[in-house]
This record gives sequence, C-alpha cells and structure tokens, in this order.
Amino acid sequence: MAESSSKPRIRIREATQADADTIAAIHFGAFEDSIMDQLMFPGGPSADAKQKFAARIFPRPVTDGEAPPKSQTFVYVAKLLPNDESAGTSGEVVAFAKWRLQAEPLPEEEWKKDQFECTTEVFGEGCDITVINAFIGEMTRMSQRLAKGEAALYLGILACTPSRQRLGAGSALMKWGVDLADRLGLPAWVEASPIGYGLYRKFGYQDVDVLDLNITEKWGVTNTDGSNWGANTAVELKGPAPEGVFRTVILRRPPKATTS
Repeated sequence: MAESSSKPRIRIREATQADADTIAAIHFGAFEDSIMDQLMFPGGPSADAKQKFAARIFPRPVTDGEAPPKSQTFVYVAKLLPNDESAGTSGEVVAFAKWRLQAEPLPEEEWKKDQFECTTEVFGEGCDITVINAFIGEMTRMSQRLAKGEAALYLGILACTPSRQRLGAGSALMKWGVDLADRLGLPAWVEASPIGYGLYRKFGYQDVDVLDLNITEKWGVTNTDGSNWGANTAVELKGPAPEGVFRTVILRRPPKATTS
C-alpha cells in the first residue's frame, strides 16, 4: 500500500477495516471536549455508539445485482513515526479523514431525496437524537441545499488525536484531498467545526454559509469557560456569532484554474 509524507515523521496511507476501531477512538477523543458532542452523547459515547461509528466508516459493500454507487469513498489515516525512524511502515495512527468523491453532478430529484438518517440505530445507544438532528441533520440538509448535487470532493470528517495535534497530520491529509480535487479539476466542500476552521481556510476553502445553533436557548447550556464555539469564524460573511450560539461554517474550495 503506497504511503506519502509531508513532514519527516508523518506518513499517510489508505485505511483498511483493521483501522476502524482506532479511527472511532480518534474521532471521539478529538471531539470529547466539544459542547456539541457532550450534548449529542450526554453520558459520553457508549460502546454501542463507538461500534456504530466504526461500522459506518467504510461504505457498505455492493451486493450482486445492486447498482454501483454514484460516488466513491476514500478513507485515509496519518501515522506518526518514532523519532529514530525516517521511513518504514511502523508508527502510531494519529489522524484520519473521510472523503466522498462525486465525479458527476446529481440531478435535483436525486440530491433532494438523499436524506440523512438520524436514529439511535445509526448513532448508537445513549445518544440524544433530538440534538443530533438539530445539529448534524440540519447541517447536512443545509450543505445539500447549497451544493445542489455539484460534482465535487466532499470532506465528511477529519480528526486528530488531541495529544498529537500540530505535528502535521491534519495538513498531510488535507493536502492529499486538495491535490485529488485539483487533479480532477473539481471544487471541494466541507462543514467546519470551530477547531478545524483555520486549517480549511489555510488550504483555500472559502466561507459560504453558517449554521448558528443557539444551544443556550435550546438546551440551557452557557459557555462559562470560554470554549471555542466558533464566535470568530466566518466573521466577514456573517459577523461574530451571537452569545450562546455554536457556529459551524460550510466552506467551498473553488476548482483550481487549469492552464492551457
């Protein structure tokens, strides 16, 4: 399996089923301090929730007689190599990213009927489906309305182990994605959490719209410790987020101009 590098100690490779549990652990570890994850999983992510997440990392195999999907999924992981190793296959998986490549545009009737499913069966025991639908469900529906089935590379999620941040793993995964979009001459879309917003802007993503979810009004939670709820993201587009609001930004990266 081919690997690539952006910094001497970071390697990226395509993920396999054997990485699923590690990917789930990275995901929940990366967002455990986020107020939204605390609301979506009020008792913390259950074993069932972790298992359900791991199970949906990779697309369901196509069965005989079933039409092939109209998009392609890519899941990559980033590894941190030991200090005394400059190459090789060993190392700690510290980050992952999942993309969906929509090579051809979808007609309106198709992208409109592609509804996101917010159920306990999907997200696992112990989750609060009301919060998930108001946050992930509405964010997904908003992104669909904005993209309108556009042929593009869609980044579904990128997460890094908190203790391994700022080592280049996220940037290495992002570079793989934007390089793919550029080779194909396609735009790219992402829904940015407050913590990921700066990374996406660094790679050329531009603000399109925001989801301002007033969690103080809805669930009575206030930001007493100055956590990053996205107040200063997409300010030029929408102004500072009001107090009590958690802001998610939807961004689009234009296709790279080709030279003749």
